[in-house]
Amino acid sequence: MSTGNSRALTGPEKVGVLLLALGKQRASGLLKKFNPEELNILVRSAEIMPTITAAELERIVDEFESQLGQGTPFLGRAEDVRRLVTDVISENRSSGDPSEQFTARQDVWSQLSALPDDVLTAHFESQSPQVAAYYLDRLGSERASTILKSFSPAKRNDLLNRILGMGQVAPQVIEALESGLHDELFDIDHRSSDKYVALAGILNNLDKEESTQALEYLASIKPKDAEAIRKMLFKFEDLSKLAARALTALMDGIPVERTVLALQGADPELQTKVLSALAPRARRMAEAELQSPANVPQRDIADARRAIVDSVLRLSAEGVIDISNIAA
Repeated sequence: MSTGNSRALTGPEKVGVLLLALGKQRASGLLKKFNPEELNILVRSAEIMPTITAAELERIVDEFESQLGQGTPFLGRAEDVRRLVTDVISENRSSGDPSEQFTARQDVWSQLSALPDDVLTAHFESQSPQVAAYYLDRLGSERASTILKSFSPAKRNDLLNRILGMGQVAPQVIEALESGLHDELFDIDHRSSDKYVALAGILNNLDKEESTQALEYLASIKPKDAEAIRKMLFKFEDLSKLAARALTALMDGIPVERTVLALQGADPELQTKVLSALAPRARRMAEAELQSPANVPQRDIADARRAIVDSVLRLSAEGVIDISNIAA
């Protein structure tokens, strides 16, 4: 079946047209029976659905001919289908309906448009030109023009040319792009916390300036991940900022020998606080060792301190202790 644009409608597009024709009240009852994946398919199909006239609708379902042939001519638009679906989803969420599991993918685009210009520019720079052009097109003319000012004239012209020549994008491609945006910019739950622990450990071992620069770069392309990593940045000296209970939980898992090694040459106040978190017997052993310090290589001291910091990060990732307010 073809539309006025001489293109055959897909099955999901026909469903969207019929739902729109039924009206919001009746369509709501049907949409509640759709599973989350079916709702996503319906929304994605609306992205490329052409305008449907009354005559074309009559060819989709003959039984509506008499009703739709009267009054104002029917004109079905993709934006109306999207609005219909999202309105129903919002109502279902407020009433505790199971359809709450469904997250409309168009939310990704509103989230994208809410990001700062420098974050968008950096992310688009990392994409292929065609993908960047699609993202810019979805942002809308006003925001896209602002972002384009950050590109060189040559790249700006190339992107404008790609936007101009962009045809219809297949629903499968749209889904992949939306999923990519969601994973790269907005979703941190799907990743293992081990990755954050590893990256935080790397940044902890860099100089302050190097760590700051690296974190700023990560924030420009993956802001949610960068924020999660920032909250895990922790130096050995930050042990003095830990709450007494958190420090005790940490030191319970650290061998006394490692604690003594790490405290060699440390600030006296830090030594006192860490020692206060040890069990009485372990504290006496540690104090005796520190009063007669051995000639220990600085590398061994650094390794011991790094191991303790790694334990802090692990316990933080497990939710045992909270370092988000004292991150370096």
